[in-house]
Amino acid sequence: MSRVAIIGAAGGLGQAIVKHCQDNSIPFTAIVRSRPERIQLTRTTDRVAVVPSLSDKLLQAAFEDCQAVITATGITSTSNDPSAFLSPNFDAIEEAMLAANVTRIVIVNTLVTSAPGEGISNAMRFFKWIPGSMGKGATEMQAVVDALGAGKLSKVKWTLVRAGVHPSGANEEPVASADWAGSTNTLQPVSYEAMARWMVEEASACRFVGMAPLVSKKK
Repeated sequence: MSRVAIIGAAGGLGQAIVKHCQDNSIPFTAIVRSRPERIQLTRTTDRVAVVPSLSDKLLQAAFEDCQAVITATGITSTSNDPSAFLSPNFDAIEEAMLAANVTRIVIVNTLVTSAPGEGISNAMRFFKWIPGSMGKGATEMQAVVDALGAGKLSKVKWTLVRAGVHPSGANEEPVASADWAGSTNTLQPVSYEAMARWMVEEASACRFVGMAPLVSKKK
């Protein structure tokens, strides 16, 4: 795997992706909105790019020389701003990718969403009504699903990872399935480290292009 760009590199999953790349000699560009010192660089091949908004023209420069983009974004008190959300910025992200000759993106989402084009799941209807960051996060995650279902990112090879992931999840290889029917997935999460390994591998393997695999702990 050549260089990957990591959007949301300062968060828990993002830091796990950074560490996986460092441990496996994969060059990376860590994309953060501020405070680049949070990313500890240990090799000259790696970079940190400060991009305050996903609609910023700086995003193209951050994508230069990358084979793939991996997102690890979530809604927190510091990222609760449309400039940090994927769904309203897909056009700008796709434009920056194509300008930098990058055609692969792996996007993290939640295990309880439906696949793009299948409408909203009952679980997501519930979570969207919860006050605070959880409700806002669910709203944004569903907006990402809806945008892909409506044809966003049609010029690049995307994978939407319906991820069962938690910092205290099992540090074991997750199982990936196209959907629940006949799968061996559970609702139990794997660790950030395990999900990071899977996402980086999928960015190169391209087994689920244009799909939304369930990725979680195996039965």
